[in-house]
Amino acid sequence: MDPEPGPPRGTAGQPTGAPVTILRLSLAVLLVQSGFHAYTAALPLAFARAGVADAAIGLIMGLAALVQIPVALVGGRLVDAFGGTRLFTLGGIAYLLATLLLLLPGVEVDGSLVPFVAVRILQGAGIALVLPAALALVPRLVNASRLANGLSIVGAAQNLTLVLAPPISLAILARASLDGVAMAVVGVLIVGIVLGQRLPLRPYQPAPTTLAAATRRFGITFRRTWTVPLLIVVTYVAHWGAVTAYLPIRAEQAGADIGLYFVADGIAIFLMRVPTGWLVDRVTSRLLIVVGAGMTMAAVGMLLLPLTTELLVVSGLLGGAGGGIVLTPITVELSRRSSDADRGSAFSLLSGSLAAAMTLGSIGGAPIVAVFGLSAALAISMGLIGVSMALTIGDPSLAAKGRTLAAPTG
Repeated sequence: MDPEPGPPRGTAGQPTGAPVTILRLSLAVLLVQSGFHAYTAALPLAFARAGVADAAIGLIMGLAALVQIPVALVGGRLVDAFGGTRLFTLGGIAYLLATLLLLLPGVEVDGSLVPFVAVRILQGAGIALVLPAALALVPRLVNASRLANGLSIVGAAQNLTLVLAPPISLAILARASLDGVAMAVVGVLIVGIVLGQRLPLRPYQPAPTTLAAATRRFGITFRRTWTVPLLIVVTYVAHWGAVTAYLPIRAEQAGADIGLYFVADGIAIFLMRVPTGWLVDRVTSRLLIVVGAGMTMAAVGMLLLPLTTELLVVSGLLGGAGGGIVLTPITVELSRRSSDADRGSAFSLLSGSLAAAMTLGSIGGAPIVAVFGLSAALAISMGLIGVSMALTIGDPSLAAKGRTLAAPTG
C-alpha cells in the first residue's frame, strides 16, 4: 500500500525541485510548530499574572510532554500507514483546535483551568505528530546523497521556531492579551498547514532486502538497530528537562538573565544544524556525537558555578552547539536504519524519547532538587551525558562513515 502517492516526479524517480521543496517543508514546520512554541513562555506568564499557583502552572504545562509519549507511540504507526502529509496536517489541526479553545468565550486564565488541560493535551498530541511526520517526508523529497542535509534543514526550522515564537508571542501578550497571541497563531497555522500539502514525493518503496523485517508488537513498530540511538537521546537530553524546569529560578535568585541563556542556546543549535548535516556524510556519527556530548557536558558543568548573565550566555552557546552536533547524526542514523514502511515509527519514537528525557529531567529531578538542590541534579545530568557517550563509543555501527540508505539489518 502506498499511503501517500504524491504528485509526478522527475527523472530516476527523484522529486523535482528538491531543494526548493525542502525549504517549503521547512517553512511549513516553522509556522506550524508555532502552535506549540508560541505558548511555551506566554501561557505560564499569563497564568502567573492571573495569580495561578506555581504548582498548578507546572502541572498544566507538563501535561504536553506526558501526552507526547503515548501519542508518539501510536502516531508512528499512523505515519507509516497514512503518510507524513496526512499526519503533519493532523498535528497542525490539533494545534489549531487547541488555539481555538483559547478563543472560546469564558476561557480565561483567571477562571477554570479545565479548558487549559484540554489545550495542553491537544498541543502534546500535535508536537508528537508534526515533526516526526515532517522528518519522514524528507527521504521521499531528496535523493540519498542529500538526505543528511535535508534532515538538518528541517530540524533547523524546528529549532528556529523555538527561538522566534516565544519572544514574538511575549511581545503580543504585552501589547494585547493571550487572545491576541491565539489570533496570531491561528493565521500562522493555516498558512503552515497549506504549505505542507501536495509535496512532490517520490514513489513509495517497500523495505530493501538488505533491511530485516521490523517487529510489530501491540501495533508498535520497532527495529533493534534503533535501540542505541534512542537510548543516547534519552540519556543525553535528560539534562535539558532539569535545566528548563529549575535553572530559571536559580538564575533569578542570582540576578542573571535566564532569557539570554535560552536565546543563546536556540541560536547555537540552529546555526549548527546545517554544518553538521554536511559533516555527517564526511566523518563518523560516533565522532560527532561524542564531541557534541562533551561540549554539552562542559556547558552543564558551567552552571555549577556562581551564575552571571555572561556565564549563562557562554553556557547556552556551548550547550546549543553541542545539541546541534548530537541530534543531527542521530536523526540521520534513524532514517538510514529505516525504510518508507517504518520511518514514521522511527521518528515518532525519537519524539517520544525526547519527551521521556524531558520528563526524566524535570519530574524525575524534582525529588533530587528538593533534597539536595539543583547542583546535585545537574551533576547527575552530567553523568547521564557520560552514559550517552559510552553508548556511542560502544556501538560499532556508529563508527561507519558516509553510509547511504543501505542500513544495518535488524
